[in-house]
Amino acid sequence: MDHKVYPRMKWTSEMVSRFWDWQSQFPGVYFSNQFGEAIARTMRSHLNGRDVILDYGCGVGYLLEHLCKYGNHVCGTDLSPESVDKVNARLKGVDGFSGAYTVETLQNEGRKFDAIVAIEIIEHLYDDQIDGMLTQIGNMLSPDGVVVFTTPNNEDLALNMILCPATGEEFHRWQHVRTWNRETLSAYLEKSGFKVVSIVETNFSNQMPRSPLKLAKWLIKQVIFSYPKTPHLLCAATKF
Repeated sequence: MDHKVYPRMKWTSEMVSRFWDWQSQFPGVYFSNQFGEAIARTMRSHLNGRDVILDYGCGVGYLLEHLCKYGNHVCGTDLSPESVDKVNARLKGVDGFSGAYTVETLQNEGRKFDAIVAIEIIEHLYDDQIDGMLTQIGNMLSPDGVVVFTTPNNEDLALNMILCPATGEEFHRWQHVRTWNRETLSAYLEKSGFKVVSIVETNFSNQMPRSPLKLAKWLIKQVIFSYPKTPHLLCAATKF
């Protein structure tokens, strides 16, 4: 059966902001809320010994409390002042948390970080936006610092496309605009002035549930529906 082809939505900054401000009302579906502990644990070898850590694009900050286990001074940054305010209110008093700031504030202060993590961001960005982000990260990274990216691994975007009935355009339900794999991510970072030191295919949700019912559901997803065994990429890089 032939499928009708719909125009693809082009996301503007205003649309992205509106989408995620609305989505922030439902914290249970946030990737870093669901898998924050597993993400931090998986990247711990890159964070150990790094005193000052930045969560770039921290959103409302669900990963930050887990990062505080690995750094003495952990900061968050986001383009949204509203998200920054929410993070500072929620994590006030948490050991190791050194505050959340807008990207502009950190740039104006010339802050440098031993490690920067960018969790599930690069799949949301067009080329010019990625280039701008990598420039910002490079400017904030200390000379011997490391940056860690995570992103879906070889995602089939078509499986999560939905239609906007108002415009007749299709869009990814989580606002993804591109897909990455080991080769494409490594190549993009290398051409952008970064040296890839580690890139692994992994599964942050690969933890067998304890209850019988959840275990049964987990097995169905893994075996019957053949869910991807390594749906996530974790890449660590340094500046050339």
